[in-house]
Amino acid sequence: MSDTHGSPNLEDLTPEEANRIIHSHRKVRYGTACWPCRQRKVKCDNKSPCENCIKREHAQLCSYKPNRSAAGKSISIASESSSTPSKKRPRSPDAPEPRRSLSNEAREAISAYEPDNTETTRYVGQNSIPALLREQTSADEPAEASGIRQDMRSLLGLDNSAPFPLMSSRHLDRLTSDISSELPSDREVMKLFRTYKEIPQPFWGFVIDIDDLESRLMVYLEDRAKNARASTKSTKSVSASWLSILFAVLAVGSQYHDSPYHVRTRDSQKYIQISFHFLRLGNFLLRPNLDSIQALLMTSFVLLNDMKAEASWALLGLTCRLAQSLGLHRTQPLDGRQTPDAARKEMARRKLWWTCLWHDTLTSLSFDRSPMTNIPCCPIPLSPTANSEGWAYIEAMHHLCQIISQRLNPDAVSNATYAQILENCEAVESIRNKLQIQLRSKETCKSAMDRLQHFAIRLHTSYMISVSCRPALMRRDNNHLESTQKKFLADRCKENLTETVRMFLAMHQLSVIPTRSWAFTYHGLSSAVLLGILGETKTDPEVRQLQGDLISALSATAAKEQTSPHPHIAKSAHDIELSGPLSRALEALKNIYDHGSVVGPQIKREGSISVPASGTRTPLPGLQPGGLLANNGLGPHDRPTSLTLDPHQNAALAMTELQQQGGGAVADFSAGIPFSQIPNASGAQQLPDLSSFDPASYMSPMDLYDSIFWESPDPFNTGMDSMNFDFLAHPPPGQPPQQQFYF
Repeated sequence: MSDTHGSPNLEDLTPEEANRIIHSHRKVRYGTACWPCRQRKVKCDNKSPCENCIKREHAQLCSYKPNRSAAGKSISIASESSSTPSKKRPRSPDAPEPRRSLSNEAREAISAYEPDNTETTRYVGQNSIPALLREQTSADEPAEASGIRQDMRSLLGLDNSAPFPLMSSRHLDRLTSDISSELPSDREVMKLFRTYKEIPQPFWGFVIDIDDLESRLMVYLEDRAKNARASTKSTKSVSASWLSILFAVLAVGSQYHDSPYHVRTRDSQKYIQISFHFLRLGNFLLRPNLDSIQALLMTSFVLLNDMKAEASWALLGLTCRLAQSLGLHRTQPLDGRQTPDAARKEMARRKLWWTCLWHDTLTSLSFDRSPMTNIPCCPIPLSPTANSEGWAYIEAMHHLCQIISQRLNPDAVSNATYAQILENCEAVESIRNKLQIQLRSKETCKSAMDRLQHFAIRLHTSYMISVSCRPALMRRDNNHLESTQKKFLADRCKENLTETVRMFLAMHQLSVIPTRSWAFTYHGLSSAVLLGILGETKTDPEVRQLQGDLISALSATAAKEQTSPHPHIAKSAHDIELSGPLSRALEALKNIYDHGSVVGPQIKREGSISVPASGTRTPLPGLQPGGLLANNGLGPHDRPTSLTLDPHQNAALAMTELQQQGGGAVADFSAGIPFSQIPNASGAQQLPDLSSFDPASYMSPMDLYDSIFWESPDPFNTGMDSMNFDFLAHPPPGQPPQQQFYF
């Protein structure tokens, strides 16, 4: 019986002996794949390093040595399970079915996605501890020593093996199951993808390789259709970061598709939420990659066009930090390995960084804030024919943003001299002469896209020249400009402001791009408002005509469907919904166009004759029901020294105080308020007539401009996020809920 090769006696054979014989004849399987391929459960070609590790850029991890600790643990578990008979615990019929991490239906509908488990090379400075350890690693060093040096990352907080820290895996799985019912059809995907490829991609270039994305999209849709019909599902997988790019593209395409406003908004919000879910599923905070950076840029772009500029600006800061963690801002040393594939990857990294810099710079300029990408970085990515045939549109925008980052940031503009201002204007204008031939003038444009890009580059450069000349419109004299210099710069500023509005309307005649893009809308509308503040509406008929056309363009009716929108999206009769600053700017522009003043006739006293205004205005705070100004706790000598409230309210406070003081402070305001509007010293306690009062008479143009656009909200708790969060607390063990009387 001890001879296992002989035929045993079946009568004397015990169950234990039978199991021993079966296990002794079992074929032993030895793993031949490398450790990363075994972890990812993919086929390995058994090379050193293998093709998968080279493709995923972690060739140093390609090792065929088994993980002793993991192997020993699995062996011990296997031996324990073989020695101990397995007994399944019976389940009662009433017990609920245990919940799986993700339903099969969700996996089939989404296809087999794969969270990004691959190692990503993280950038650290040359003087950091990981860089010093990397320099000390020799080529012939054992793999164990190299692994110890790699493990030093966890001590420095650089370990990326942790799960996504801001949401539990249970909630991620539940959201993924819900998303399975929200996936669009193949026709819907292709419709929105074509819209993105034809309209936003040539102007912003968020996707680094749009052709590769399209080819992978075709394969993905084909596999999804096969899985829906076949009984055996395909094992091909796509990463969560790639799916985030796909849905971000659908969100941007929804914003520029020819649909009513509420449909576009509903679809773009739905798709961008799905995209951000896949970003969390791929753990973009701890394991960023080029795909997640592109998806985050498009997320910021969707928020910006949805008039959530502040949220977009904040998310751009996070995106730029993640790009810096990958070293996209630094030139990668090739170390003599100049291959076409390495050059292509380096170009993709540089394009992605300059796209981050582009949007961070323009959005920060709109808020007059310093961009965080104003650091030494890699050169601008140029095509091989850029120096001989000229710059393409995106290359020209990269050069323009470089000038903005270096010369037009708030610190540089505030201290610019007259010579520096002229130099900045010439640097911006020189970009127009370095464009491709078909983009330099309207006559040389060959297609509608060429003409749109020609108008766009003229719009951006004209606006930047007006920004360079803005110090001439400010009342402060810290730049030491003479009166003749101020007049020259002011005239040049007006010319370029007019050109900006003209180019906005030229684009609007051909495409929906200007009215659906926050940057174009802000540049065109802010230029028109500043021209109105400067008095060009009354003196220049062309400016007045441009302002009227702009008001019509931003107020165009486009809602054609009568169906009700989604509950959280208000149905609108406009093609564009404006944020707070832009809506106030449009209201000011209507008042300037209709009445010649920033202030509409709503604030006139009762009984004054006025024509109907273009819109409504919030009543001035601090007014008593009888029309008297509230005291607000101010004494007779407590005159406010700064314009901290609404400019019109400050003017009313100042003139009412003059009445109370008997005109003793007339000299302080006579330079800013016209003499005809200074109240008499009769001491009457009533609000003076502000029917013809213009804030431009006591504020500099730029101060009035900033008061219209950037009314800073109270940073403290305003109660906007207050909700009823009376959660039911769990009682202590052994105590019923109704006996909780601790407070």
